[in-house]
Amino acid sequence: MMNKKMMGLLTLVFVFSGMVSQAFGQVELGKDKVKATFSIQQDGCEATIIAKIVMDEHWHINSITLPEGSFGYATKFDLTSSPSFKTKGGVVEPKPHVYMDEIAGEMLSTHEGTITMKRKIKVVSEKDFTLNGIFDFQTCDEARCLPPAQYEFSLKVKGCASKDESTEEDDIEKTFTSINGDEAKNKEGTNFVKVNNEWHEVPAGNSVAFYKKYLTLVSK
Repeated sequence: MMNKKMMGLLTLVFVFSGMVSQAFGQVELGKDKVKATFSIQQDGCEATIIAKIVMDEHWHINSITLPEGSFGYATKFDLTSSPSFKTKGGVVEPKPHVYMDEIAGEMLSTHEGTITMKRKIKVVSEKDFTLNGIFDFQTCDEARCLPPAQYEFSLKVKGCASKDESTEEDDIEKTFTSINGDEAKNKEGTNFVKVNNEWHEVPAGNSVAFYKKYLTLVSK
């Protein structure tokens, strides 16, 4: 028969185990509040990597580009470099919600609900390959922020016999109605900037000067 001392010790162990389980059961992670799925749309040698991000109600993530002076944790949608492809411009994200946080005393730039972010690539490999990347973020509600979290992803990409780059640049320039140095505009009114001898479409909501500076920074 088990003596009273042993029974008391086991009781303490069970109580402690229950407390630990309860404590860990209350831990919330970024992936509990934000779900991300990834897909690819490919047309010949051009492809778009798409991240669909779904945030729980009342939760948000920061935008890719933050206001000057912001101390927020910028979201990242990065592709692992490979000789099989070249990136075309930076991340295309929806127009964020930009506002002053009176408590933090800084401008915030956030996304809520369901959004998509995109990255364009040019395939330069004639063989099929796997593209890898990460989606790195921190999610917050009005009261607190959870620790940064990360999704890793892999996507299959079809190989392509690409044509000469100079020919592609010429084709793009044929759509322009005006060119002023490294800035241009097409007949639809879409702005383009030239960085590292390559034309990039300026996403809606971004100024030409801002996007040019952004591309220069991310290409270093």
